[in-house]
Amino acid sequence: MEHQTDRKPNFPPRVLFFPLPAQGHINAMLHLAELLAMADIDVTFLNTDHVQGQLQQRAHIQAKYAAYPGFLFRTIPDGLPKDEPRSGEQSILRVLNSMLKTTKPILKDMLLSGGVLGSDRSPYVTCIMADGIFGGLANEIGDELNIPVIHFRTISACCFWIYFAIPDIIKAGELPIRGDEDMDRIITRVPGMEAILRCRDLPSFAQIRDVEDPQLHRIVEVTRQSARAHALILNTFEDLEGPILNHIRTQCPKTYTIGPLHALLKHKLTNRLLSTTRSSKSIFEEDRSCIAWLDSQPLKSVIYISFGSLTVMTRDTLMEFWHGLVNSNKRFLWVMRKTWWPEKTVKSRQSWWPPLRREGVWLGGHRKKRCWLIRQWVGF
Repeated sequence: MEHQTDRKPNFPPRVLFFPLPAQGHINAMLHLAELLAMADIDVTFLNTDHVQGQLQQRAHIQAKYAAYPGFLFRTIPDGLPKDEPRSGEQSILRVLNSMLKTTKPILKDMLLSGGVLGSDRSPYVTCIMADGIFGGLANEIGDELNIPVIHFRTISACCFWIYFAIPDIIKAGELPIRGDEDMDRIITRVPGMEAILRCRDLPSFAQIRDVEDPQLHRIVEVTRQSARAHALILNTFEDLEGPILNHIRTQCPKTYTIGPLHALLKHKLTNRLLSTTRSSKSIFEEDRSCIAWLDSQPLKSVIYISFGSLTVMTRDTLMEFWHGLVNSNKRFLWVMRKTWWPEKTVKSRQSWWPPLRREGVWLGGHRKKRCWLIRQWVGF
């Protein structure tokens, strides 16, 4: 098909960012989008209707990026009812599955309709920067409309490479895991990690007893789509993961490292004498009640614990972390989301709070104690 911008060759380029609607993915892709905007590249950031509403309410996101004339926000439906929950591991899987079923024709129509995703200055999208989770969908649209597609992955290079190698691990008979006694067995079929990777180090979706697990195969399929993209961008750097990056480039030759993005963005803003003060990108209400306590602690003395916006833990796992932190005798700040518990056990959330208070380190607003637990995000 004719490239849409072949009809209007004199317009400046415009990059479309298409993130998974989860907090960590949005944060990283907004950092990259702002870096491109600082380089005078026009950007359109495509959020779901729900996420954009949350960003407007919590973070006043439009005002934040008004300094960049070519930076636009646009929205797309996620295909779920408005009252459907969208936080927590199972909820985000429902969102993802819904978008994979419904998004392609809508996004394709938006790309073909000149100006919907652009402005008078640059009405046409000339490159799609897709979250790797949407890699297959983005590749299909890019192929049909002759628009180059770049995949951006928010996971580490090591994690991406393990995902990529899972079919080889299965073929070698190193999966499935046969039982708890098997967890320390070494996985040998991930190039670059042959002597260090144990079964227990695999991501949870790969610690399976059935190699036909549909979620496992879905993640592998998505990951291997990056080999078809025009390029792959990872939020890491060569000194940290160089050997593994060399292996990745055997399958994805145009792999670029531009991380850590938050530090690079701060450096660029400082050099341009622009504000580097805290600017929220949170889609959740922030709890800043801990800041006064945090400011009163000695420099570099507080451990910060947060497991992101998707992780769900059992009570036993959570209590194991808790006792480890308590026994470390270190100060700590721990974010405990309301959606941290499996949905079927929501009613029992409070069952373990009283034992925590009896540990003698529950803060409850008292500065003299050595920890602070908050039930929602805190922005820095």
